[in-house]
Amino acid sequence: MSDDRLLTVLHVCTGNICRSPMSERILDGLTGDDVYNHGAGTSPYHEGEDMQANSHAQLEERGYDVRRHHARALDRAAVEMSDLILVATDGHREFIASNFPEALDRTFLVRQIGAAAEGLRAPAGDAKARAKALMEHARSAGNGEENLADPWGLGMATYERIADQLETALKPVARVLDTR
Repeated sequence: MSDDRLLTVLHVCTGNICRSPMSERILDGLTGDDVYNHGAGTSPYHEGEDMQANSHAQLEERGYDVRRHHARALDRAAVEMSDLILVATDGHREFIASNFPEALDRTFLVRQIGAAAEGLRAPAGDAKARAKALMEHARSAGNGEENLADPWGLGMATYERIADQLETALKPVARVLDTR
């Protein structure tokens, strides 16, 4: 697990070039220094590549940091250091369940945890304590789970829709986690 003072959030999609970089950078832009965001993909196919140009454009247009992204494949070290894992789809959650079953209790669809955070009163404590309360609430809140569509190879309108969905999901998450 990560440093006791720092909440570490892992954002996961397939190639770590479209959805997870957007999710990572959006939550990073909405949270303070007590939250560390990083991402990875379930496939090593795009390892080392920059994020997809349309993801980059959507983030830049919305004012999020787009510098220094290099896609990486999901590995045990990334999972073990993360307190909260946000995935794009049920398939990514199943990948975690198959390969890192010990992390399933801290793995959520990004839109699922966003819906759970909506209207949740921010608990007391540091970002880690707040994340723990959010995860407990998300588990008890039931479904409402929605996959985040894969925009790979599609036009800018699809990337815009995905970025909108991510902001809608992550703004309430950031509000719950924020200790500033």
